[in-house]
Amino acid sequence: MAVVLNDQELRKLLGKVIIDGDEGCVRPNSYVLRLGPTGEFLNAGKEFALGKKKRGIRIAPGHSVAVTALETLDFGRETVHSIYPGHDLHALVSPTTDLSREAIVAPTTQVDAGYHGTLNWTITNTSNDERRFLLGERIYRLTIFRLEEGETPDRIYDGDYQGQTGYVRSTRKGAPAGMREDEWESSLVEGGPEQLLDNLLKSGYPWHALGHRLKSIDGQFRAVSDEYAEIRDSLDKLATDVDSIRRDSDNVEDRVRGVVKETISDHASALQNRWLVGTGGLLVVLLGLVLSATSNAKAFQFLKDQGAWIGCVLIILGIIALIVVSAARKVGRRRKPPGQ
Repeated sequence: MAVVLNDQELRKLLGKVIIDGDEGCVRPNSYVLRLGPTGEFLNAGKEFALGKKKRGIRIAPGHSVAVTALETLDFGRETVHSIYPGHDLHALVSPTTDLSREAIVAPTTQVDAGYHGTLNWTITNTSNDERRFLLGERIYRLTIFRLEEGETPDRIYDGDYQGQTGYVRSTRKGAPAGMREDEWESSLVEGGPEQLLDNLLKSGYPWHALGHRLKSIDGQFRAVSDEYAEIRDSLDKLATDVDSIRRDSDNVEDRVRGVVKETISDHASALQNRWLVGTGGLLVVLLGLVLSATSNAKAFQFLKDQGAWIGCVLIILGIIALIVVSAARKVGRRRKPPGQ
């Protein structure tokens, strides 16, 4: 069964199988390939070369770029057998998790036994932000398998890209010349804006330049529309939260108003009761005095002779009683525990 090479085995490949490799790129069970100096911006058909004045590339939202690895691989049997006699090497190439976290889409591919050359692949920026990558940045993970007996192929790789270094355009053979337009099936809707734009791109100079510009503007409008939709969703959510807070505030205000009303009503009832009790008690006392005085001649005569100052004394005593009751009520409120 094929064996995944660990860090100790990967270090043996540096300088032979992994040419221009760096020991700092060795991971427990993989080697991280770095961004090479050459490539092409596919949306514009513009090739680039880093290392002299330019130190990195910028990828606009929705754009794709073909890139190369800084390292060159040599999976040739002669090279591999010098390290692992009787074995071949096979590899899987996959993007690092950093790329997926930044909405960079990159394909997973493989390296066949016997391949020798520089790896090329394409990355696409599907985010709404520009992404930047520096020359030599670690972006692709190479997992190498050592093929055991019975797993090695009879015929090793010998395709169009064998021995190629640097950036190499696709060698895929296109459709045969002479095919008519009506022999092609298209996703464009008849008479739709996309078909009109496609016709403009095929019209030649200077209309094709205008078509490319309109296509670029369309991509920018789509990015702005997506951002506007996100802002609209955020505003809707904020409005919902504000309404919820306002409803809660109204409920609190109603509860406070009810508590205040109930408290005032209770205090008014208690005050009324105290006045009734006090007034009733005073009337009973006065009634008792009148009965006592009228039933005794001497007391009646005394009341008759001293009625003026006795009335004043009773008025003063009533005022003093009211002051005492009011002061006692205030002290009771201050001593009453919170919440009762």
